[in-house]
Amino acid sequence: GVLWCGYNQFNPKGIYKSFNLNNDFFTVYDFGGDLIGGGYEWNANINFKNFWSAWSGGSFNTPSSSTDMLRGGPMMKLPGSAQVRAGVNSDSRKKLTLSVYANGNKGYEGSSRNLYTEIDISYKPTNYLVFTISPSFNRSYTDLQYVTQTSYNGNDRYLFAGINQKTISTSFRVNINASPNLTFQYWGQPFIATGKYSDYKFITYPMANRYQDRFWTYNPSQISFDGNQYNVDENVDGKTDYTIGKSDFNVKQFLSNFVIRWEYSPGSTLFLVWSQTRSYNSDIGQMDFFNNVGDLFSRSKNIPHNVFLIKFSYRFGLK
Repeated sequence: GVLWCGYNQFNPKGIYKSFNLNNDFFTVYDFGGDLIGGGYEWNANINFKNFWSAWSGGSFNTPSSSTDMLRGGPMMKLPGSAQVRAGVNSDSRKKLTLSVYANGNKGYEGSSRNLYTEIDISYKPTNYLVFTISPSFNRSYTDLQYVTQTSYNGNDRYLFAGINQKTISTSFRVNINASPNLTFQYWGQPFIATGKYSDYKFITYPMANRYQDRFWTYNPSQISFDGNQYNVDENVDGKTDYTIGKSDFNVKQFLSNFVIRWEYSPGSTLFLVWSQTRSYNSDIGQMDFFNNVGDLFSRSKNIPHNVFLIKFSYRFGLK
């Protein structure tokens, strides 16, 4: 169920032209009629007289019950969370425009945290040329990241771990409108993402009232790393009861597209496309930005994948 209310102001006053506010309380039920979550959320937007704009929003989410956290296992209770987001946009009529966005999320009881930021900068020196660059950064931690499922003494073991993730990417685009019939477009994006797992654990009482009672974190005498896997001796009898594969990752990609569009006759168009992909992955969960970028463009580690396409259409006129 949702209870929503809002307010809109369209009469210019002071520094603003218009603004709106809205918020709601919501509850979520499963198909059995059981309450599995709820919360409060809000959004606000304002347009200024100098043609800038700003917006904000957020939510407070109550503890919830998840039917898919254990991937087909029993229902599990999850902590609530709080989220705040905000952004500012400059005057879009100007040659140089700017947009800034940020989003933060924090799970209660130390269960998670996340911060995402992005900046979009566009420059239009002439009517036929536009440059755009959009760097972004995301950093997050999740205390309960699903790893795998195994069996121990006839009982299911749902294995989780904490994961630290970092992601850096930058999109850049160039548009050239040489004429109404001829355009050139280039887009490229280097992308680096890393994930480091730690504090491996298994679920004990998924619906326990206290968050810390819902799982058991292996102590150093129960888990040890060997090559590319973790050996788990759950009962500490000196024998390995089961293993967990190393899941750390470091993903690096560079994607790019170059497109020439030529309308050689009214309604008839020719496209020339060059697409290139570079990728290099490893199981090192730490980010080393400059070395990671070097891996992308190293001939010894990375062979680019190029695709060339030609597409054309012809319009037949019927008299």
